[in-house]
Amino acid sequence: MRRTFCAMLATVFSIVSLFANGSHEQIAKGKEHDGVKEITMWYQENKVMIPGFDKRVADFNEQYKGTYHLTITYIPRGTAYAYEDKVNSAAFTNQLPDLLALDGPNVANYAANGIILPLDEYVSAESKADLMPSIVIQGTYDNHLYAIGLNESSCALLYNKDIFAKYGFRIPTSIEDAYTWDEIYEMAKKVSTPECVGIKLIMNKGEGIPYALSPFWDMNNSSFTSADGSKVNGFINNKGGIEAATYLQRFFKEGLANIDPSPTEFQDGKSAMWITNSGGFKGVVKSYPDFPLGLTYYPVTNSHSAASPCGSWALGMSKNVKDKEAAAVALAFMTNADSTLVYSTTGGYPPSRKSNYENNEMWNTLPFKVFSDELFSTAVPRPRTPVYTVLSPKFSETFLDICSGSDPKESLDALAEYVDAEYARFQSSNK
Repeated sequence: MRRTFCAMLATVFSIVSLFANGSHEQIAKGKEHDGVKEITMWYQENKVMIPGFDKRVADFNEQYKGTYHLTITYIPRGTAYAYEDKVNSAAFTNQLPDLLALDGPNVANYAANGIILPLDEYVSAESKADLMPSIVIQGTYDNHLYAIGLNESSCALLYNKDIFAKYGFRIPTSIEDAYTWDEIYEMAKKVSTPECVGIKLIMNKGEGIPYALSPFWDMNNSSFTSADGSKVNGFINNKGGIEAATYLQRFFKEGLANIDPSPTEFQDGKSAMWITNSGGFKGVVKSYPDFPLGLTYYPVTNSHSAASPCGSWALGMSKNVKDKEAAAVALAFMTNADSTLVYSTTGGYPPSRKSNYENNEMWNTLPFKVFSDELFSTAVPRPRTPVYTVLSPKFSETFLDICSGSDPKESLDALAEYVDAEYARFQSSNK
């Protein structure tokens, strides 16, 4: 099998034994009970999403009782790449489930390595047309659709209303009026005290870093890769990219943001602002109902160029699928408009289908409308490259080094050289 897991091979063999002792018994490879075809699926252990998935799995098994039976297994992800490590080991030993959930930017990598299969013949034109444009882009590699987004996502700026009122900060009313880079910095500087930093920028030290912060590159005449995903040097480390990294570094160098924020730093009043997604926003609303919570748009450059995060976990068909036709039925059900609406409602993430926004009070009304406004106007998907599984952790590592004081240009140059070498190895191994 073609592979590009160069940076992860060292972990694969140590994880194989964990896989064998984990949820292996639930996979039921090739089994058919009383004429009922068994279908298996993996999804990350995202606790806010599990109720929605449990409901739709139950709905599927009821609707197709006597014909198909779907079993879902939730795989822990932790705060970094544990889920991806599990998938890599299962791919290596050919023990993948029929349907495999994967983080959107990994689609190109999994497709290029034959871990997931093209879905073109199983997804109708009508179904594809209903998907958000960003979801189609995310799920497409080499002109084929490989995965369907289970939801969408976006990030915005949460703020402490009491602190903002104390300083008389203006509140943006539209994307065109969003806070600029300079405004965010000046506000963070004004409100920072020994007890409370200005802003929380690190969501987690895994995919959360490129997911939440890559738009600072996209909006500043930069990008993580070339359009075709084949080159990093000259893109992530161009003038705009170095400016983005230098700007973000300033918050950490001046003590306006923490490299190791606690999970509840913002909720505990230890930071005045927080860049996070709609799930984080909904979590504050649910668990801290009395918190003086405000929400506004993702920051824009000083020249008002805008970009915002997007992308989601998606569902694909694995190379180890037992029965493609049966798996396709389950995939269609688990990604139809009824399902994506359930995931959105229970998890607090924007829907992945355009039809879900019609007459949807939650996503058409403030504050959640902030996220849907961004998705329809400023969303930029993360790069589609076969070496994203190398680029993502390397960028997170590099960004943390920059936050700790390393030179942004030197750090980004080294990152670009490293990832481009990985791409060259990938190309060489697939000739």
